[in-house]
Amino acid sequence: MKSPFVLAILSLALMLGQRASMATAQKMVFAHYLIYAPDSIDTYKREISLAQSKGIDAFALNTNVYRKNLFDNIYEAARQVGSSFKLFFSADIHVDGNGRLSPANIVSMLADYRTHPNQLFYNNKALFTSWLGNNNDYWSFYGYANSKAAWDDIFSQAGGKSLYFFIPFFPTDGSYYGVKGIVYDTFGSTVDGYFGWESSAWNYLGGNFDTPGTTPGDASSLTVSNDLGKTYMAAAAPWFFKNLGGTSGTICCVANSPSCNPAAGRDANSECPCHVKGNYQGPGLWVQHWGQIIANPPPLVEIVSWNDWIEGHYIAPGYSSGAAASSAYVDVAGFPHQAYLELGQHYIQWYKTGSEPIATKDSVYLFYYTMPKSTSIPGVCGILHADKLSDVLYGAVILSPGPSATVTLHSGGSTHTQTVTQGVSVIGMGFSTGTQSLTFTRGSTTFTLTGAKPIINSGMPNLLMANLLLQATASWMPRARCPDAEMSPGE
Repeated sequence: MKSPFVLAILSLALMLGQRASMATAQKMVFAHYLIYAPDSIDTYKREISLAQSKGIDAFALNTNVYRKNLFDNIYEAARQVGSSFKLFFSADIHVDGNGRLSPANIVSMLADYRTHPNQLFYNNKALFTSWLGNNNDYWSFYGYANSKAAWDDIFSQAGGKSLYFFIPFFPTDGSYYGVKGIVYDTFGSTVDGYFGWESSAWNYLGGNFDTPGTTPGDASSLTVSNDLGKTYMAAAAPWFFKNLGGTSGTICCVANSPSCNPAAGRDANSECPCHVKGNYQGPGLWVQHWGQIIANPPPLVEIVSWNDWIEGHYIAPGYSSGAAASSAYVDVAGFPHQAYLELGQHYIQWYKTGSEPIATKDSVYLFYYTMPKSTSIPGVCGILHADKLSDVLYGAVILSPGPSATVTLHSGGSTHTQTVTQGVSVIGMGFSTGTQSLTFTRGSTTFTLTGAKPIINSGMPNLLMANLLLQATASWMPRARCPDAEMSPGE
């Protein structure tokens, strides 16, 4: 039984033709790819081809369980697609009901795939990342004195550290001395860089969950990495909603649950099983952070994520056909987030080339969630930080050169009109219950993009956010689903 409490983003996109193809550049963009469950090589090929068409260079294969058959299949899929798309591992160092990675597992992940033609090399070494891995308690289970000793031994068994380029995410506050002390001073030559998972992707610093900061986490992490001859990898994410609150039909966040009560001695920002990280702002966080990354570019960026249905920051359609994988995204059926991928293509090309691409056709997008944040749900303590959300209908436009266009948002019985010019524009208005739509007018061309789901205000145990992508062909993209609450394949 899956938890019925879901928070997903609804967005639509209408593509009026294809934008310019991605240019080759030295900077690289990856996508965090969770290895959930068995699937066909053909399905992996389809995902790889889509990612590659949007300018993504590689998948970071994240798992906390050793799944050799899945590893073999996705590496084979990449080989069949071609040698230009790469893969590398992201070892998820945490324990849950699925299991845990042993040192021997990680050695196999490193050594068995290092010579594969689709393994990503960076600075002439096989790239490798981890999500966590600096907790000494995890490694003491295997007899190591500390986490550094564990990683040193793992690399030694895999042929030697000189073969691998290690860029882990170890939790820090993103500050210069936070990154320096926790990552670089502690691990020295064991690490080659730092991945700013939290401080970069959800840069709501200083307790301000209303608007993103000015990325001091990115700026500080990039500076300290450069100062010490290390490599910084930033993270770009559209949103974060996590639902790990229960099984067997229990609602995500039960009233008076200790895990939702900071007084219980837990970090409510990270431990509440049902929480958001700040105000999603439609496309706002995605667009603003890409702009900040472009203004102060690191050498590497990882999109968080391609397919993490549990945490709501996925950008991929639900291509997976495996039974286990299908159950992993049932909660957001009908709500793919691929509009973020389409919109992100513009920024990926901009980041890589240093110049904003000029659109050859116009694209429009519509974002909203389908219940007001104040919706009362008896017996549920609610979503942590939901008060920071904005009940806003958002539209985004990428406009090609030429005359300006007029965009009108329609929410219930209210409207808001704005003129937009060449490039990217984001507009918004407070939403009302009822149908949501956007009307685009440019010269003699007028069309209306209508959301498939109205905004409702009821006591149902859902606070849905969704995202539908409408293409130029007027055909709907395959629909993705969210994972069961009891599955926890990692971040």
